[in-house]
Amino acid sequence: MRGLLDPVNVMLGSLVFLVGVIPFVAALVLYQLHSRAERDKAEASAQRTATLLMRSFEQAIAPIDTLLLGLANSYDASATPVQLHEMLRGLNPPPAVLQVSITDKAGALIASSLPMAGMERKDLSGRDYMRPHLGGGPVHADLMIGKPVLGLLSKKWGIPLSRSLVDASGQFSGVAVASYAISDFIDFYKQLRTEDGMLIALVGRDGIVRARAAQDTSFGDDVSRSPAFQAALAHGGATYEGVGIVDGIARVGYTVASRKYPILVTVAYSAAYVQQQSNEFRAGIWSTALGLSVALLIVVLLGGRYLNLQKQLKAKEVQALARQREANVLDAISRVPGVAVMHVTAAGASEVGTAADPTLSPLLRRYLAGDRFRTLVRGLREPQLRDEHLSDGASELEVEMVVAPVQRIARESPPGEGPDMVVFAVDRTQRRMEENKLYQMSKLASLGEVATGLAHEINQPLGVIRLAAANALTGMRMGLPEGHLASKLDRIMQQTARMSRIIDHMRIFGRVSEEQFQPSRPSDAVDGALQVVGAHFRLDEIEVETVFEADLPEVLCRQDQLEQVIINLLQNARDAINERRARTGEHVAGHIVVRVEQADGPGAPDAVMIEVADNGGGIPDKVAERIFQPFFTTKPPGKGTGLGLSVSFGIVRDHGGSLSVRNGPEGAIFTIRLPARAPVAEAQARAASG
Repeated sequence: MRGLLDPVNVMLGSLVFLVGVIPFVAALVLYQLHSRAERDKAEASAQRTATLLMRSFEQAIAPIDTLLLGLANSYDASATPVQLHEMLRGLNPPPAVLQVSITDKAGALIASSLPMAGMERKDLSGRDYMRPHLGGGPVHADLMIGKPVLGLLSKKWGIPLSRSLVDASGQFSGVAVASYAISDFIDFYKQLRTEDGMLIALVGRDGIVRARAAQDTSFGDDVSRSPAFQAALAHGGATYEGVGIVDGIARVGYTVASRKYPILVTVAYSAAYVQQQSNEFRAGIWSTALGLSVALLIVVLLGGRYLNLQKQLKAKEVQALARQREANVLDAISRVPGVAVMHVTAAGASEVGTAADPTLSPLLRRYLAGDRFRTLVRGLREPQLRDEHLSDGASELEVEMVVAPVQRIARESPPGEGPDMVVFAVDRTQRRMEENKLYQMSKLASLGEVATGLAHEINQPLGVIRLAAANALTGMRMGLPEGHLASKLDRIMQQTARMSRIIDHMRIFGRVSEEQFQPSRPSDAVDGALQVVGAHFRLDEIEVETVFEADLPEVLCRQDQLEQVIINLLQNARDAINERRARTGEHVAGHIVVRVEQADGPGAPDAVMIEVADNGGGIPDKVAERIFQPFFTTKPPGKGTGLGLSVSFGIVRDHGGSLSVRNGPEGAIFTIRLPARAPVAEAQARAASG
């Protein structure tokens, strides 16, 4: 029940979480979008206002610029100060103009539209707005807008607007200045402000504020280091975003630059004011999200409760149906001859199904009740494939079994000492017998192939025995000392012992394989294989070199089968060398290296490697993948069955190892990897720790 409902509960919990979170996420996104919209709205409003104020400024300055331009065009350098004074008093400047004055080329005041009593020849060359004209460079033809200055005659703060004057020859001869009242701009800007933190500022390109209206009005402030001012100056106008240098208030707005005059207008709203526009929306959207989330949660919880009830009502039916199907499948499997299915619990093993194999079932039940099986499956979490030899003294079976733990899905199932298991056992005795016959046939075929070499190997000691016997008989007839006769008899005994070892190994190699694996040294298997085929290699003039690493661990194997694999590899190497000789027409010096050592790489201490390398030219890439397939051979008809490498591959696999091939510098290299047998002390230590 728990296994069926847990996914539903997880899905329901996820859905509840999503339903509870989604409205708030949506509200957060909407709030951010609304805040961005309010910010964009404030920037757009500031840009419109700044653009209108810039137009207003240009319209206010235009008549003054026209007036100064007229003075520059009609200026008579020979006129007296009185004449110039009368001319200026006759002008009709806009009301915001505090005064209009003229200086000579040295910067001295010579005439003004205001009374000049006591101010004649007042030196104005030190004032900032005069310096561009008196610098000695080219005559400035454009209108100059200076920094705020306190008028000497008007005693009021004004913005000096100036143009250079030239004489009839085009030489600089003075400056015409009109002072515009700063209060006119400030009063106008104060009327336009819509909130306390709003900023309206008239700033020159030099970064000096000409007029500023905020919570506090001011002029003459230096904002040239402000990033917002620098960006607007670089791009001819830009978004204003930052903290005011003068009052430290964060604002959002826009700065517009004039295309006609060296002036900029900034309009900005305080960030707090912009944020306040979203507060009411935020309150509304969060309350809506809360209500929607609660409503959706109620709907989802009710729906989830309904689904859980439906699942609970159907769980027992589904469970019963699944158990019935499993029982039917296991019963059908158990009816197959040579197959047994057992259910193993803490109480013991019981047959699954109605049929029972009269031989396999009792042996399997006895094995499952033993301590060895309990030790092997302790902590088992995944299905395990095992090969076991079962025997009760009367019957012996080779069994392949799958041990699979059973997951409890019913809450009422009582827990045992360990997890329940299902064991599927298949009797492989007949298959093993057939495989052994195939192995035996392969060994006999190997013996047949090396018969000529064995005859030569036995014939050689027979010749030595014959010669030694003849010499002994001659010595007896000639009355030679007994020592001569004894040496000949010793040689005869040595040669008969040599023949006995060869014949004994042939008898051992040819007999049926043992059923059980036995500890063996891989080097012994190599030596045994060379005793069988060594003479044949000497006849073919092929040198076999052996390299054995010292202190190699033993392996568990059937030594005669391992010898058979090595013989097959050696014969393939010999055939490859002879084929190379026939193909090239040259008598290549045959050389085979058999190397036994611990394997390199991951798990190296637990594996032993046997390599057989030849100089026969290697295996073509197009057939390398098929080299271990049954009945596949590259030899001419009549010279190969195609079973040698296939049988060898199966033998090594049954020993828990691997057989692979690759091409080396001169020929093929076959590699056998076998699990190493741990020393007895180490095995006992592992068993104790387990």
